Amino acid sequence: MSETAHRYYRPSSAAPISGIITMFTVGSLAAAVLAVIYGLVAYFNPLVYFTFIAAAIFGAGVGMAIQYGTRIGRVRNRKVVIGVSFVIAAVAVYLCWVAYVSLVIQMNANAEDKAAIGLVVTNPVAVAALIQFFAENPLWEMRGSKPSASGLYTIWAIEALIIGGVVLLTGVGACIPFCEACNRWTEPEEVAAKIPLENAADFSQALEGEQYSKLLGLRSGTVNPLDCVHLTAYACPLCEEADHLTAVRKTTSTNDKGEEETQEQTVFENMIVPHSVVQGLATLPAEAPAEEVVLSSEETVPPKADVDVEEPPAV
Repeated sequence: MSETAHRYYRPSSAAPISGIITMFTVGSLAAAVLAVIYGLVAYFNPLVYFTFIAAAIFGAGVGMAIQYGTRIGRVRNRKVVIGVSFVIAAVAVYLCWVAYVSLVIQMNANAEDKAAIGLVVTNPVAVAALIQFFAENPLWEMRGSKPSASGLYTIWAIEALIIGGVVLLTGVGACIPFCEACNRWTEPEEVAAKIPLENAADFSQALEGEQYSKLLGLRSGTVNPLDCVHLTAYACPLCEEADHLTAVRKTTSTNDKGEEETQEQTVFENMIVPHSVVQGLATLPAEAPAEEVVLSSEETVPPKADVDVEEPPAV
């Protein structure tokens, strides 16, 4: 373990049973609702590529629901969050097939077969058999020809991987500090003060070494708003225990289409910092005071020469 590891936030292993149940409930409900929409898209959409995009959107929606359930359930154990997200991802993929099979039966079957739709979609073995039937008897064509069974299985595997991968990435989410004393999540607040890029490493080292008196000097110089370090403080709204500071380098550039793009690179994340230090940084302006910036030779105004003024003659 690094000598400075204690200076950073580490989530506890707390995972209340009520919180895990909340994650499953919220995530599964979102998966069930969104699966119906995804089933409609998969059935009526003629473009395979758009289906892949819809799969990513579907996975993101389920992942956001899991993340919401994690917050309201106060689950801080990252391994538990990953495990629950993986299970809900599998459930989401299955529900997509249930919605799709139900729609196919509803649109193509006769009245007697429609009556048995409830028995079919609640039976995983029947769903798997129908998937195999759809692979051997494709319901759609691509460029005038029906896809092969292997081609369909490949497409379905890609869809499942997209859904599962996005659910996991979105569901786990960022590591937000939790105030154990108040039993609530901290809240982020953007700090107005920006750090010049050339001082980012020294700024981080000063915080790690608790040399807070050096922080103000590291802000001297002109801040390039298109390439500088932004600070975000995570603080508990109920107490003034140690805050957590995250620094991110944001670089803004213009692409070939003339559009602005911003790239982010984390300098450090969730460093434990006294509340008073964060409050002090929050009161500083975005850039260092103007008197700290040395003017270039082109901006320097030469002093006016002294002019001898003749006194009027005495009368």
